[in-house]
Amino acid sequence: MNKYTAFITILALLLIQACNSPTPNKKDTPTDSLVSADSLHLSLTDSASLSPSHSTNGQIFLARSYRIWEKEDPTAVLNKDWLDLYEREGRYYLEKVDYVVKDGYDECAQVPTKSIESKRNSLIFLNIKGLKSGPIDNIQVNHSEIWPKESAEYDFKNQHIMLKGSGDIKSTEIQTDQKGHEKIFHEVANYTLKAILAGGKEITMLHKDQYDHVFMSTQFVGDIDRDGQLDFIFSNPSNYEEEALLLFLSNGGNPLVFDASEQFDC
Repeated sequence: MNKYTAFITILALLLIQACNSPTPNKKDTPTDSLVSADSLHLSLTDSASLSPSHSTNGQIFLARSYRIWEKEDPTAVLNKDWLDLYEREGRYYLEKVDYVVKDGYDECAQVPTKSIESKRNSLIFLNIKGLKSGPIDNIQVNHSEIWPKESAEYDFKNQHIMLKGSGDIKSTEIQTDQKGHEKIFHEVANYTLKAILAGGKEITMLHKDQYDHVFMSTQFVGDIDRDGQLDFIFSNPSNYEEEALLLFLSNGGNPLVFDASEQFDC
């Protein structure tokens, strides 16, 4: 299953269970009302066929270092009108970006670089229609890494969702993080993340055949677009030489998906 289509489908069903009055015609339905499952599914399938990172509704950007290949500068899209989703003392905020650009050189790739250094504890930069500055409602992330046979549950404004992982654990080791804390790490294959909704319905959110010394993690759960519905940010790189984020905005019943990634292999 395409990970973007699966991800959108789960949030669509989440919107359906959170509303009270089904309406068979999506076109004439206000964004804060329910639409029928069939019409919403068709609409979301069509929107998911677009490349998320090239959506006409905007894009997201990782605040990090970028290699400049053949004078193509990935950072050229940024300007001061972008918004910064950042964390401060456990709360999240959207404000205009505040960053500096530093030139550098990548010895491994033998190419120049430009580094975007935010002056805040930024998660992502966003240039998306309709978003507004201010504090963002968020839920504390439970079990960021949802390993096989583990789960995490979230409740938000009468919505309830359980995320449950399954897959093959190929090996297990003890790793030490930068703070000196030990934790268990698994090499996982055939991984599937499912959402279990009210009534026991199960929906596959994502599937990956193999992780190469990395694993998925939940980075953010909350309401970025302030429509009363949950938005999610996941990290889901394929290997240890990639940074990749996926943003889902519920967008009042017309979900939008954006992704951003950067390879730093040698």
